[in-house]
Amino acid sequence: MMSETSTQVQSPSLGALPLAARRIDALECSVAGFAGLAPAGPLDRAVRVESWESFAAHFRDPARPQDGPFMAEAKLAHAVRGFFGNGGRACWIARVAGRPGTCDLSGHRRALDLLAALDEPTIIAAPDAHVTAAGGHDAMGVQRELVASCERIVGRIALVDPPPGLACDGVLEWRDRSRIDSAVAAAYHPWVEMADPVSGTTTTVPPSGHAAGMWARVDNRCGPYRAPTAEALLAADGAAGDVTAAQQHQLNRTGLNCLRAWPGPELRVWGACTLARDEELRYLHHQRIVGHLIGSIAQGTRWASDVENCERLHKQLRATITAFLTHAWRAGALQGDTPAQAFSVRCDELLNDEAARTRGDIVVEVGLAVRRRGEFRVLRIAHRDVDG
Repeated sequence: MMSETSTQVQSPSLGALPLAARRIDALECSVAGFAGLAPAGPLDRAVRVESWESFAAHFRDPARPQDGPFMAEAKLAHAVRGFFGNGGRACWIARVAGRPGTCDLSGHRRALDLLAALDEPTIIAAPDAHVTAAGGHDAMGVQRELVASCERIVGRIALVDPPPGLACDGVLEWRDRSRIDSAVAAAYHPWVEMADPVSGTTTTVPPSGHAAGMWARVDNRCGPYRAPTAEALLAADGAAGDVTAAQQHQLNRTGLNCLRAWPGPELRVWGACTLARDEELRYLHHQRIVGHLIGSIAQGTRWASDVENCERLHKQLRATITAFLTHAWRAGALQGDTPAQAFSVRCDELLNDEAARTRGDIVVEVGLAVRRRGEFRVLRIAHRDVDG
């Protein structure tokens, strides 16, 4: 399969560092971003937190300190607790204005825009999508905005929560009605049960926060190249519904990942799929590998927009990117017995023709063998001089 996308990067001046000294560092790939409801906290900026305690300190209601950051019917605090409880180490919070039943699509859109302006998050979720004023209609609008936002940023994945309380047929119907067909979106079913520290009862929580934390745990243990499946889901009392083996097979075939207490009593994740209809784009870890590598290359070669677009620059870009991808291949990110089977790098006069130079672009073409050796997904990165 051959596919092609283009990434435009505007680069500030980074000085006159010698070309030979350039290198690409791998980006952090498991920092999450959550847009949701909280009783207090800033509405005009996203806040980075590195622990549950830090989140609670920023978003608890000063009028009801005993409730901490929890709000009746809201799910953000539960999702963040699930994220850190499953191994997440850092996330960004963009608070949505309003309360459950009164917040609307515009409030979520504003919060998603705050997250979109950040470089760091690679996993984005909106755990309060289903408590909007217009109910299911607004929820689908929020989720489409969420996916569209992630599609505009290289390396970003949207975690989309199906509605609560659905059986297998219901979640399959939701899958069709959502019209989400994207390689940068993933969903888990069913919701999970957690203790509510405010009411003292059990509540159901969208699985996106727990799933994001589980991804982070797997990434921290063995890098972003392993499929996040067959893993225990922690910080949960159980699933809010049963899924049989036959139903799991049916759901997985449509791109829905399942939560099951099987083979033992421990709740586990079964499936590592995206919500893409195209079978070639269905594997979640393949999409995360591509996003991670291309995002790292785009970030690590921004300096190129400050250098004359000539063969010397092309040669240095090829060498720098080749060194980075060789390391990734040796770490198991790419398929192939040799680097030539695992990836390709092109930066030459044909790509950087007169039209590209007129636009102020420096264009690099990268092929990645994420499924089979020698079978490349081809992507283009175009750095644009801010003065060009």
